[in-house]
Amino acid sequence: QGVDRVVITGDLSNLALEQEFEHIGEKLRGIGLPVTVIPGNHDAYTRGAARSRRFEAMLGEFMTGDRLGDGEDDYYPFVQRYGDVALIGVSTAQASLPLYAVGTVGDAQLARLGEILRDLGNEGLTRIVLIHHPVMLGAAKRRHELLDLDAFGEVIASHGAELILHGHEHCMIEGALAGPKRDVPVHGISSGTNLSRHPGREGAFAIYDAAAGSIERALHCWDGENFSHRSTITAG
Repeated sequence: QGVDRVVITGDLSNLALEQEFEHIGEKLRGIGLPVTVIPGNHDAYTRGAARSRRFEAMLGEFMTGDRLGDGEDDYYPFVQRYGDVALIGVSTAQASLPLYAVGTVGDAQLARLGEILRDLGNEGLTRIVLIHHPVMLGAAKRRHELLDLDAFGEVIASHGAELILHGHEHCMIEGALAGPKRDVPVHGISSGTNLSRHPGREGAFAIYDAAAGSIERALHCWDGENFSHRSTITAG
């Protein structure tokens, strides 16, 4: 109740198959709320899926927004504005070797991200960056990491943001990256479909109340029977 938009930070599929994306699209349309998604590594699981941009072709309706160019290579980051809040969707998705789940933002996308963060910051908007892979050193397991993590951190250090949301590791992760004026909160969340009750890995979702100059998070975790409210914090 009272939710304006659903945001999913990647890994909507397992093998990036057309049948999976068809099913996912049907489910997302049935939510009855606006939905924003970004891809995870599983959404570009094979080179064929990545090369054909299957995720973007089949779920692009959930990634509408402003971009710095009209070309295929300019697809990310995209920006969705809602009053004083801007969601910034970044892609780290790439096909990896077996037993690897690495990601990359890439120099060109990082340059566009810096420009976007600068401009939105000058407008005074609350900037929420959506990215699949963890962005803090040591947060991801070996062979699961963001390969250009340091370069991403440099962009945040130069231009700032108000919040960074990610997924990937299927566990609760909280920390911060240095910004130009203050630290930027970083939140990772476990899978919403995980029935584990192991602390930090239980299924969870968060509800964020974001406005100009303030972000509050209410965390809800699976207790074996229901999703119950766990905590409320000021995130930014």
